[in-house]
Amino acid sequence: MVPVDPDRLRNPIQHVRERLRRLRGIRDRGRKAFLEDEILQDAAVRSLQAAIEALLDIANHVVSREGMGTPTRYREAIDLLVEHGVLPSAHADRFRAMVAFRNRVVHLYDEVDAEEVHDILENHLGDFETFLAAIVERYLTPPPSPT
Repeated sequence: MVPVDPDRLRNPIQHVRERLRRLRGIRDRGRKAFLEDEILQDAAVRSLQAAIEALLDIANHVVSREGMGTPTRYREAIDLLVEHGVLPSAHADRFRAMVAFRNRVVHLYDEVDAEEVHDILENHLGDFETFLAAIVERYLTPPPSPT
């Protein structure tokens, strides 16, 4: 087993944080402006997709390096991280919903509507932070020094 490479985590973490900054900017324009502007909607969908894919890159790196298994689907990588206590089980359904949303954006793009995207902006950007916090705490926070 090869240890998790902190550098392979830092770049996608930074990417997710940048996407979240953009998404908050879109959200802060308000619901009406969002629903009336297709360019804002497309920007939000693309930023959500990119952020979720970065989380999945993190998940697959950790699963591989920790020897947790060989996921054949994105959802399996999330499930393995939850099963091994890397991600909080209380948020497992939210993380799975993120993967499902990403899959619909990529494969069933005509089934994603602006109201759903706006709901994610208003109510679920914190799910990204929860994921990142768990990864940072486990893999990027130095252990406390002995006293």
